Amino acid sequence: RWTTVTGVQTCALPIWYSPERYEHVKNVIELAMHLAEKHSADSEKAYTAALLHDIAKDMKVKDMVAMLESADIFIDEEYHTSNILHGPCAAVIAYEDYDIDDEEILYAIYYHTFGRAAMSKMEKIIFIADAAEKGRTYQNVGRIRKLMYKDLDAAVELSLSGTITHVISKGEVLFPATASALEYIREQRIK
Repeated sequence: RWTTVTGVQTCALPIWYSPERYEHVKNVIELAMHLAEKHSADSEKAYTAALLHDIAKDMKVKDMVAMLESADIFIDEEYHTSNILHGPCAAVIAYEDYDIDDEEILYAIYYHTFGRAAMSKMEKIIFIADAAEKGRTYQNVGRIRKLMYKDLDAAVELSLSGTITHVISKGEVLFPATASALEYIREQRIK
């Protein structure tokens, strides 16, 4: 089946996405394409990364771990959560099942939930599109939306900071890449 998202034809991928998840993905695609246009990035790459970013979201954690290990990606056991593992798994699926070999797309998918130091523009676009799509309602999402068009780095910084605060307040384990991403972006903004 086919669906039109902001005027672009795309396969709905009904095997992988529940109706609720697909609604989120459509929102991320729409925002990613707007952000790519605004920030002079490749909108086709943004579209592809946004379409596939959550393709592993509903997998069982044990299956994610097995998939990553078969791809020689090893993440410490204390970080074996769906929120952390689904991005790397989605990148593996994009590469292995959909023949996506563009590193810019694969990295944007891989790091879309936790970020990393020295994120590319595309990584930031997918990170923010996922965090600030119109279905999101958490505290500070309005501020992120106001910033994302004029200062992508400020929007990423605010989102990373909020993620860290949220994870710590819930007593969960913070993935080190998130703290590194925030530290890096703050250092770059000071320069």
